[in-house]
Amino acid sequence: MKKLLLSVLMTAFCGLTFAANIAVGYCDGQIASSSNYSVVGKGKVSSAVHISPDVLARYVGNEIRGVNAGLVSVKYCDSIVVWVRETLDGEDLAHGMIKRGGAQKPQAGWNAVLFDNGVAIEEGKSYYLGYTYCQRYNDATVSVVGQPMSETTFIKRGPAAEWEDISSAGVGSIEALVGGDNMPQVDVALTDAIGMQTTPGVLSINTTIVNRGQVDLTDYDLTFSAEGYNYVYTASTLVAGGTTGVVTSVLYDVPDGVGFEKPLTVTITRVAGGEDETPDNNSVGVGVKVQRSVVVEEFTGTGCGWCPRGLVGMDLMHEQFGLNFVGIAIHQYNSSDPMYPSRYKNIGLNSAPSCLIDRSFECDPYYGTGNDDRHVLVDFEQEMNLGALVSVSVDAVWDNPDDPNGVKATIKVVPQTNINGAKLGIVLLADSLRGTSSAWKQSNYYTQYSSSQLGADLGQFGSGGANGTSTFFWDFNDVVINTYYEGGQYEMNLGNLSKGDAQTVEYELAFPTKATLRAALKLNCIAAAAFVIDSSGKILNAGKIYVTETNGIRDISKTADSNLREVARYTLDGRMVTTPQRGVNIVRLSDGSTIKVFVR
Repeated sequence: MKKLLLSVLMTAFCGLTFAANIAVGYCDGQIASSSNYSVVGKGKVSSAVHISPDVLARYVGNEIRGVNAGLVSVKYCDSIVVWVRETLDGEDLAHGMIKRGGAQKPQAGWNAVLFDNGVAIEEGKSYYLGYTYCQRYNDATVSVVGQPMSETTFIKRGPAAEWEDISSAGVGSIEALVGGDNMPQVDVALTDAIGMQTTPGVLSINTTIVNRGQVDLTDYDLTFSAEGYNYVYTASTLVAGGTTGVVTSVLYDVPDGVGFEKPLTVTITRVAGGEDETPDNNSVGVGVKVQRSVVVEEFTGTGCGWCPRGLVGMDLMHEQFGLNFVGIAIHQYNSSDPMYPSRYKNIGLNSAPSCLIDRSFECDPYYGTGNDDRHVLVDFEQEMNLGALVSVSVDAVWDNPDDPNGVKATIKVVPQTNINGAKLGIVLLADSLRGTSSAWKQSNYYTQYSSSQLGADLGQFGSGGANGTSTFFWDFNDVVINTYYEGGQYEMNLGNLSKGDAQTVEYELAFPTKATLRAALKLNCIAAAAFVIDSSGKILNAGKIYVTETNGIRDISKTADSNLREVARYTLDGRMVTTPQRGVNIVRLSDGSTIKVFVR
C-alpha cells in the first residue's frame, strides 16, 4: 500500500461551512522550499497526483470535496484551478478556482480549494487530483517532496505539452479533501514516534497521532513495548476529531537497551468512545536517540576588536542551554592574550570571531548562519535537537583535593550504533577569568558606533555604553586551558566502537603553568568536557561537568557552610529547572560551586 498522509482542514466555500475534511495524499503535509520545475514565459502549467483505490478504500461512500494544492511560489501566478479527473486529460469531474483578485487568493504554501459539488468515492476507482495555474512570467511553483513513488506524480508544462511522469523525483504536494456522512467515528493512526533518552533510564517520547475519525481523543492508552518491557501510558492530551496532535510521554525506569538494541514500539491500545474501525495503522516504531550536547569551538582573542559580539553569543548559549552547551573559547587570535593556549588542534578557523558547531559547520558566534541578532541560538538548538546515537558522560575530581593542580576526568562512552574510527577529545575549561593587567583588556571596534545603533546585546560596546571604550575588562567564560595531547595527537584514538559496548577512559589534565593565567583561575569555575568524533571529523556528542571536591552525589544540607543556598538547578541533560526533578540534579550554590543531588 502506498504511503498515506491524513491531515484535517476546517474549510468554507461560498459562505457554507463544511464539516472537517481529511486531507489524503502522499506528501506528509510537506511543501518544498524550492522548485526544480521552472517554466519560461507566460502560460498555463499543470501538476497532478494519482490516488489509487487502496488509498481511498476506507472512504468509499463519502466524497472528494476539494483539493489542497501546495505551491512553492505564486510570485507571477494569476489564478489556480484545482480539479478531479479519471484520466490526466479527461473531463473535470469537479473543479474550483481561486485568483489574484478574488476573496481567496493564491498563496505560497497550502491552498485549500473546495468544489461546489463533491465527487463520490466509488469502490475500486482511482482518481487524478491536480491543479492548473496561469503564470504571467517565469516562475517555479510545482512542489515535489519526499521519496520517489512510482506512477504518482506528473507535470504538464504548457497546454500543448505532454504529461511527464516525474515520480522519480518524489511526490507532489497535492491532497484530496475528503468528507461526508459516512466518515469513520473512531479512526486513529500513529504516524511517527521520536524518543530522546534524557538520562539513563528515562525516555521522553513524542508520538504523532492523526485522528481521522469524528470522535475527539481525550482518554486513551499508548502502550510501549520492547523485549522484556511493557508500559501503558494513559494520555489525556486532546486530539480533536479531524486533527493531528503530538503526545509527549515520559517513561521512567526503562531497562538498558530499550529503544536501541531492543526495538521499541508504541501502540494505541484503547480509545474511550469506541473501537478503532481501521486498527491496521495503530502502531509505529519509536526512533530513540540520546540527548545531545553541542560543542561550539570559537576562535577569539583579546586583540580582536570585533570579538565582543562573540563574547556575548557564547555567554547567551552558556546561559540558555546549560550543560548541553560545551563552549570552547580558543584564544589564539593574538599571542599576547593571557589566555592563549600553548596548544590546541588546528580546526581550520582563521577569522575572528568565528566558530565551528560540532565541527559540522562554521558560523558567526553571535549572528550564526543568519544575519539577525542571536541567530546562533537557533543554529545551536537545531543541532541539539538532532539527538545522538552515542552517549558521553563525564565525571571529574581534583588530582589533589587539598591543593589542586589539575583534574582527573573519567569519561564513559556508550555507542548506540557501530562507529568506525572514533576519537575522543578531552578539554579543561575555565569560567569567570578576569585579570588586572592591560593584557587582559578586550579590544573593541564597536566604539565607532553609538550605543543606540547596536541594539540590546551589543549596545554596551558602543559609544556611551557600559563597555563603550576601545578596551575593557571582561569575565571570560568557556576558556580552554588544557586539552588532551599525547604523541603529537590532540584526540585519543578509540578505534571501532560496537553498538552497546561501553568504553571508559581516564585522563588527567593539569592546570596551565603560565603564572598570569593560573592566578586568575577560580576552583569553583573549572569544568571538564569530552566529545566523540567520527572518522569524518564531525562531533557526534559531548559531555561536560563542573569539578567539585569529589563530584559525588550528596545532599545540600550536608555542605560545610550552612549559609550556602541554591542559586540554579539543572537536569543531567543541562536543562535549567525551577523545581527538583526525579533522578540526579546538578545544583549550583551561592559560592559558585556545583554539586550533584539525587531526588527520589
